[in-house]
Amino acid sequence: MSERAWNWAWVCRGLTPTLRLVLLALAEHAGDDGETCLPALGRLERMTGLSRRGVAKTLNALEATGLIAREPGECHGSTAYRLLLDRPGSAPDSPGHNRTGGAENEP
Repeated sequence: MSERAWNWAWVCRGLTPTLRLVLLALAEHAGDDGETCLPALGRLERMTGLSRRGVAKTLNALEATGLIAREPGECHGSTAYRLLLDRPGSAPDSPGHNRTGGAENEP
């Protein structure tokens, strides 16, 4: 697990609980670079409690928001996910967020 990816997933803005849950599950599998992760859909199902269709729909939504990218994996039929950690406005150190993930102006 990459601490950088985990922290990033917590502070991404505008996510539903389901989007955040799947993003955190992906972050749990991120390599040292904080970006590349290779969990199988079945693994994501078990981690999140979502159905295969629910996981697939959520991955599509995360890709549509520009938070992840999908690429063919090295094994036949596998998928590699890339967390787009440097996406503007989503990084842990982006303006408006503190290190705990809350807005800077929150009480």
